[in-house]
Amino acid sequence: MAEKHNAREKGYEDYHLNIGPILAATAGIIAIAILSFIAMWAMFLGLEQAVIYMTEDPPPMAAHQKPYQGPLIQTVPSAELTQVRTETNRTLTEYGWVDRDAGVVHLPIERAIDMVLERGFPVRE
Repeated sequence: MAEKHNAREKGYEDYHLNIGPILAATAGIIAIAILSFIAMWAMFLGLEQAVIYMTEDPPPMAAHQKPYQGPLIQTVPSAELTQVRTETNRTLTEYGWVDRDAGVVHLPIERAIDMVLERGFPVRE
């Protein structure tokens, strides 16, 4: 054992450096760098395709949407809540047309409940 630690007598270290783990770590870092480059390259190709897709014509339903006019905040929340509740109450308690051309109407909720009780629910055969 005294022979292993006689570096002062010899003037140099006499053990050999194990270079295997150093080479393995270096290879791992290089492999991670290459895989990262490939992943980023694929991502940029995908984003390029997304930009091409987004510059095409808008979807057909987008033409039917009205652009929003006015502020995006509620100026008088209590009045708007009252208006929404009034419209909802009117829809639930009054008769009205949904689509006059197709002959579709909406019924008061109480009348709809009565009709379901009279006719029953549809049953599969």
